[in-house]
Amino acid sequence: MDSVVERMAEIPGSKKVDAAAYERRFIDAVQIFHDLILSHLSDPDHHDIGFALSLSQQLQIVREEITSFLTATDQICSMIRYSNFASSYYNTDNQQQNLLVGLDDQITALKKWIFDPISHDLIASVLGMTGIGKTSLVKQVYNDPLVIKEFETRLFLHIGPDYTRSEDIMLRVLDELGVVIPSDKLDDKDCLQKQLSEALSTQKYLLVLDDVWADDFDLMPENRKGSRIIIISQIQGLYDHIHPDKRIILPFLNNDDSWKLLHQTAFSNREEKCSRELEKIGKKIAKNCEGLPAAIIQVGENLRGKSFEEWKTLSEKEDPLVITRYDNTPLSKALFFSYMMLHPYQKPFFLYMGVFPKHYGISRSKLIKLWVSEGFLETDLGIEEIAGDALDVLILQSVVLREKHASIDMYKCKNTRLHFTFRSLCVSEAKSEKFFHILKKYTDCTPENIKRQQRLCVHNNVVLAFTQVHEWMELVPNAQSLLCFGPKQQYPVLLPLCLRLLKVLDALALRFYEFPHQLLALVHLTHLSITCDRELPNSISTLSNLEVLIFTRHHNIKFSNNGPVCLPIDIWNVHKLRQLYCEGFDLPPPPDNSHLENLLTVSGVSAHSCITEVLSRIPNLNRIAVQIESAHDSTETFNFFGQFASVYEEFESFKCVVVNPNLSSQIIRSVPNFPMNIRKISLSGCGLPWENMEVIASLPNLIVLKLRWYAFCGPLWKISQGQFPALEFLLLEDLDIENLEFDNQYLRWMIFRHCYKLKNISDQLTCTEILEVDDCSPSFVKKMREWRSVFRTKAKIRSSSTDL
Repeated sequence: MDSVVERMAEIPGSKKVDAAAYERRFIDAVQIFHDLILSHLSDPDHHDIGFALSLSQQLQIVREEITSFLTATDQICSMIRYSNFASSYYNTDNQQQNLLVGLDDQITALKKWIFDPISHDLIASVLGMTGIGKTSLVKQVYNDPLVIKEFETRLFLHIGPDYTRSEDIMLRVLDELGVVIPSDKLDDKDCLQKQLSEALSTQKYLLVLDDVWADDFDLMPENRKGSRIIIISQIQGLYDHIHPDKRIILPFLNNDDSWKLLHQTAFSNREEKCSRELEKIGKKIAKNCEGLPAAIIQVGENLRGKSFEEWKTLSEKEDPLVITRYDNTPLSKALFFSYMMLHPYQKPFFLYMGVFPKHYGISRSKLIKLWVSEGFLETDLGIEEIAGDALDVLILQSVVLREKHASIDMYKCKNTRLHFTFRSLCVSEAKSEKFFHILKKYTDCTPENIKRQQRLCVHNNVVLAFTQVHEWMELVPNAQSLLCFGPKQQYPVLLPLCLRLLKVLDALALRFYEFPHQLLALVHLTHLSITCDRELPNSISTLSNLEVLIFTRHHNIKFSNNGPVCLPIDIWNVHKLRQLYCEGFDLPPPPDNSHLENLLTVSGVSAHSCITEVLSRIPNLNRIAVQIESAHDSTETFNFFGQFASVYEEFESFKCVVVNPNLSSQIIRSVPNFPMNIRKISLSGCGLPWENMEVIASLPNLIVLKLRWYAFCGPLWKISQGQFPALEFLLLEDLDIENLEFDNQYLRWMIFRHCYKLKNISDQLTCTEILEVDDCSPSFVKKMREWRSVFRTKAKIRSSSTDL
């Protein structure tokens, strides 16, 4: 249905407003029907006869709206083909031909490969977000006189989304070359590859395939004469068979290059001058474009000939551009096209990214928790992994940006964000679809704005302090999510707990002195995040649908020095619980026959929760993070898993942080006996001697090891051959180590941070992928510089005085 209306909007002469109105009426009718059922389920005293009558009436309205919508669309559906929509897509790079800035390194790398007489790599790819300059860069290389002279045949073909298979692309190339294929061979891949190889084998050719969307692309003719094929695409994940060195992912421009491009665009007349004051404002505007060339060019064109005050007004806006589906600009068309090319099941995941404020650090784990709690996935089996895969696909399609790599898998992200252009599109689409609504100022909260919204996202918690806002929310009680993202307030504000159908409540940015007991009436809650200075009530099991509970304190209050502060015993009756974060609290010993079979993650507890009596009742636990505040909290041996480590066959991760460790004494007396299949260990403040590392070094499946701030102490760590058989990622941070000795060890990724005494690392260690050195001793920095040149790793080497 969405695609019909969206394509109607692109047909010349079609009434896009009327189409959207019919769509909106239909969605509203279905939403009312949905809310009516939920209201009945949340109110067991509801009168059955009245409910049946209302349901019947609303169902009739839904039928009428469906008929109206189909009648309105029937007249033009025959005119619509997806290729018509795709042909209206305007490549933003077309406007950037003469304005390439900040891509000299990428141009040099592409030319070096093209002219390399030794390289037998036939294919290179130029990848990145729409509007980042992919086509412009390749065209500059393609039209270089030396490149023209190098190749007998050159073809630059726009492919587009109509060509979804390798066979389609090969036919497109063969047609351009004038090769006629028999009708019975059009789907014969082997035949097409043979024809293509024969057509190109007699000459040295340069073939550029622009805007490729095929999901099984494997065009691999023979390379006999140093020919070259360049693929241009925003889909980063389709070309794994291409050598990593030949995948050029274009970066965003830095601040200096952004201003240079904005200046070139806004002051196209060389006689125009830019004052020092205007330059200062212009640099702020350029920075707000977040390095996207197409956005900078559009903003520059908008500013051309404008007054100083107009420049200043734009510099004070949150975004320099507003992107909607109906904008008739090259950038808006391109961004909306990228959104349209998402599979329908991906669109809710993508739109949901817009609920977060601009520049909000979106962690992978938080996003996945929210997606799962919102019900975007209909399966219970491996649901977090499926949600994570959905995020990775959005990143590979260049609509979501990877902010920070995940250590356990360097191809996944730990933090993510949206470029402001895609975020603007998300907010616009969400408002149209009533997918979510942002509350940032008083006027955002009026009934006409929040009516029938599925999700309310508070980006300014002050609005919740207005009594009128709470009264307005009582008029629209059907919202299923309330997300309060801040900024954090020093004093408590009231929550609008009239929203009885809430499934997701994220109120970490709010503060409560006492637990608001009215929350216990929100029986549909699946996700509760709250900051409270007191304890949870024992009646927490009233929230029987709860799957995620995040319970933190505004201040790190220590209620008692005589033992752990436990969650209420009733927590063992919240049987759907999957994720539990309870900073400063522990799980109490369970009642007889109580189990939490669905609980996968426990975080924020002390070692008092890591006893057989507790952990044996959480049979599917795969992640635990322990926080220890004193020697009293650590237990005598800290040997949590000892007697039943084998129970956890698929254990994923263990983390231990000792808060304010006593550096003169060892709080942790020994390393735990971990489950043999554990994959990730992170330790901080434990004060263990390096001799105790042998227990960890023997773990056969350990992939990630992070040692921070006094985790281990001593001048020498020696790793013998055969230890850490599966280790790929190693982080050493704030340790007093001086020498690191390895015996034939291989790692993919190493990070050294603030290890000021570290001087030497043995030559028996190889790192082939990523090496990061941040603020270590000068002698170690020098050693790593030499290392980088030997192993040719991707290296970030920084010291307090050097950035190499």
